[in-house]
Amino acid sequence: MLPSQPLLRAVVFALAVLQAAASNTFIAAVYEHAVILPDATDEPVSPDDALALMNKNMDVLEGAIKEAAQQGAHIIVTPEDGIYGWRFTRETIYPYLEDIPDPAVNWIPCTDPTRFAPAPVQERLSCMARNNSIYVVANIGDKKPCNSSDPGCPSDGRYQYNTDVVFDSEGKLVARYHKYNLFRRETQFNYPKEPEAITFETPFGKFGIFTCFDLLFREPAVVLVSELQVDSVLFPTAWMNVLPFLTAVEFHSAWAMGMGVNLLSANTHNISLAMTGSGLFTPEGPAAYHYDSGTEEGHLLLAELSACPRLSPTYP
Repeated sequence: MLPSQPLLRAVVFALAVLQAAASNTFIAAVYEHAVILPDATDEPVSPDDALALMNKNMDVLEGAIKEAAQQGAHIIVTPEDGIYGWRFTRETIYPYLEDIPDPAVNWIPCTDPTRFAPAPVQERLSCMARNNSIYVVANIGDKKPCNSSDPGCPSDGRYQYNTDVVFDSEGKLVARYHKYNLFRRETQFNYPKEPEAITFETPFGKFGIFTCFDLLFREPAVVLVSELQVDSVLFPTAWMNVLPFLTAVEFHSAWAMGMGVNLLSANTHNISLAMTGSGLFTPEGPAAYHYDSGTEEGHLLLAELSACPRLSPTYP
């Protein structure tokens, strides 16, 4: 008799955990995504139209996730703005947002989609992770209601956050990070009241996470490395190779070397805005990287990384 799907998935996950633990390495993947953008508009679209656009992007991401999993990847990072793009005002981005709960609720959206408010994007990302037995990192938008009892509550009665989520290989939400250092054009989002230093443990190391412009500031970037001692940093980004940024590959590689951690950097791909440059960077230099300013195509990168770089005999 063939094993049931849940049993088979548990066996595959257990073997992956044992393999990662035995070798002290893991296979990491990042996907540089040429985002399908919404039409420019001053009026909010319907929730159905917003979801249709996001599903087009998630179709592409799902293909990359499946390919990475088939090549043995334990975790994959996708870019900032990778699911809906960036042509928004505060009002027009609202139909694209979901209420993302604190991971402490112990939730697998794929198997329990109705536990909270409708969250089709979280459900689909969770199922991508669960069905492929891989950690999935994505950037989406979070909305949180507020009222007059909160003196910082915006006039429209809600906070809106640029948000990273992580689903483990069972599809459980294990991390949620609200971007703290917003770029000057991100007026559709609110600043969190306090910087968040988000970490989570895996069988293949301790991870931290932050987004794009955060890399240039002490909080949360330096705090995660120097105080919380993460082994690897997950970095969804929409990085422009112009000032005030620097060329993505060189800058991100130098940051990983200087900080002594792995940096899993997944960039948005849009050559008209000089957005390209993704990589799997280590304290010893790039394990894999991609830079393409000539085509409009996405690209998947994979590499084997040390789970605990500081314990490596070749650690700088």
